[in-house]
Amino acid sequence: MEEINKLRKLYQLKGVERVGPVGKRKESPAEHTWSALILADFFLSQMKEKLDRLKVYELLMYHDVVEIETGDVCITKVEERKAKQTKELEVAKQLKEEFPKIIGEKFYYLFMEFEEQKTREAKFAKAVEYLDAEIHFLDYPKYWKSWDEDKVRRLKGEYHKEFPEINKVFEKMLVYAREEGYFDQ
Repeated sequence: MEEINKLRKLYQLKGVERVGPVGKRKESPAEHTWSALILADFFLSQMKEKLDRLKVYELLMYHDVVEIETGDVCITKVEERKAKQTKELEVAKQLKEEFPKIIGEKFYYLFMEFEEQKTREAKFAKAVEYLDAEIHFLDYPKYWKSWDEDKVRRLKGEYHKEFPEINKVFEKMLVYAREEGYFDQ
């Protein structure tokens, strides 16, 4: 039971609230992870470039685990985001020790790979993560109120450029948002 109780810490991710809604409540990082995994599977199934599928899935599974302790920080909260990376690195080290050893070490390694953005799989996972949020918000047009196309491109666009299949969808999504009046609020 000691290992199971340590694993239960991961379940706390389901109770953390992100900025975006799901119906009348807030999305959890666990839900965001699930939809990012689905999106990754979609793109990996059609890409010409072959990436390590399992590695991508694992990077996405663990990328937001630190939010158990740090919570979600909206991309538009500039001041809060300045301290985000330092705080998350500290929390990642702490969580590594709290999880069962095999999971703790794996989590920490994958979290660091995702943060460092040195591998193709990590870059792909980041691109998918950012696109997932934009696709999610297509169901909630009022959340685009303070956004314009330039802001979306500036904050998220660079991550998609390396992956033509993802970039194509990102560009189509921006056209859709423009045509549907998301940026005109």
